[in-house]
Amino acid sequence: MNLHEIPNTAQPPPLEAPLPEKLDLKSLFEALLRRPHALVARLAEPNHGATGRFAIMAVVSILLFGFVLGCFAKHEQLWAAPAKITAGLIFSGLICFPSLYIFATLAGARVSISQLAACLAGALALAGLLLLGFAPAVWIFAESTDSLGFMGTLAIGSWVIAVFFALRFLKSVIFATGGTQKGPLAIWSIVFLLVTLQMSTSLRPILGRSEVRLTQEKKFFLQHWGDTFGSSLKPQTAAKPAPEKPADPTSTSSGRNPYIEN
Repeated sequence: MNLHEIPNTAQPPPLEAPLPEKLDLKSLFEALLRRPHALVARLAEPNHGATGRFAIMAVVSILLFGFVLGCFAKHEQLWAAPAKITAGLIFSGLICFPSLYIFATLAGARVSISQLAACLAGALALAGLLLLGFAPAVWIFAESTDSLGFMGTLAIGSWVIAVFFALRFLKSVIFATGGTQKGPLAIWSIVFLLVTLQMSTSLRPILGRSEVRLTQEKKFFLQHWGDTFGSSLKPQTAAKPAPEKPADPTSTSSGRNPYIEN
């Protein structure tokens, strides 16, 4: 039999079912991970209601992750760390959103402001959920070590990984809406990451403890990391002064023996 006469029995892959009419938290989370292109198209429709749900997912996830970080120093940090991290992330997203719209337009994307706002909220929700996945491992170290440097590295590393996947989602948003260039989004990604890292320094202390809730000292985040990398959560004990040697009765402060005359 000729090979060309063999019928093709391969079945085409089944088409994915459309997103449900009502986007609940579960369907939004699964769409973020598995079907970002379908989610972006759905967010272009009016009255999708996903922006508020994404915001709730992001806030709750960041609050829980901040509580885990607060377990490192405990006391007031159990509520201060979650509040600072959540407020810093929301503020960073708000101040970086106008530049995101500009850079998305420069990349060629045809996306509305409301659609892009929903996508940014979805990216932050995805980052928060990934941080929530890291939370059990972070809690183990928060309860078993007193090294500020290690805990800071662990927290920042978790955040960088979460931001990487959040930015990957935004990249899919740009290209799904007609974008053709990667450079503008790459520039915005660097700016957003730097803003969030500097925000973590401006809102310090987050891991350690201090007499003030917010410091007024200005520092670049790299300088702050360098200053605290080798620090410990335990207070440093003051060094005991060396015992004074008993005075020699045969000598004076000038080093001369009073019983020897010139």
